[in-house]
Amino acid sequence: MIPASAPSRRRRTAPEARRVILLAAEKRLADGGPEAVRVALVAADVGITDAAVHHHFGSREGLLAALLRHCARKLRSEVAASLAADATGTAGIRRAAERIAAIYWDGGAARLALWLALSGEKPRGSGMYRPLVDAVQSVRVYRARTLGLAAPRRESAQHAVALLNLALVGEPIHAGALLRSVDLPDEPAARARFRRFLVDALVRVLEEG
Repeated sequence: MIPASAPSRRRRTAPEARRVILLAAEKRLADGGPEAVRVALVAADVGITDAAVHHHFGSREGLLAALLRHCARKLRSEVAASLAADATGTAGIRRAAERIAAIYWDGGAARLALWLALSGEKPRGSGMYRPLVDAVQSVRVYRARTLGLAAPRRESAQHAVALLNLALVGEPIHAGALLRSVDLPDEPAARARFRRFLVDALVRVLEEG
């Protein structure tokens, strides 16, 4: 009797393979930071060879750069969903700030962005947070009109969103030292309170300009 052959594994397309690899790298980033994203470990997680990862991304540096772009796409999607869920923009702005913070802090995107910046990686494209700037400006223009004031300049909304990103990117790296510098403990509960305070303060800046 001829034994039945084992079912063949479906071969992934190149886009599918890249997606699966990036998802595995994203989990490692969230769990252990950029240091944990290594080709051999990601390949083992996916069940492929190191050579396959190199085939799709060229090198570990290429994988990390692609992972940062993957995080950026997720950020754009999260911001768009947050803003779309609130027609007035005010609650949407807060939700967008909270989602950016979560991806930067819990997802490890902030550490990865700084890691790559220090290694000389130049970000591609521009305008990732243009929808958030538009929402902030819309709220501020509406408020100015109800008070009979001149519409605020868009540049101040752009500066406010840039400030949001600057603060949220820096928090995972420097928050512990900053808390200790003002005699606060560097412990999870204290950092959680600081993060809530930071988001609240930044949202007020975004809403009021």
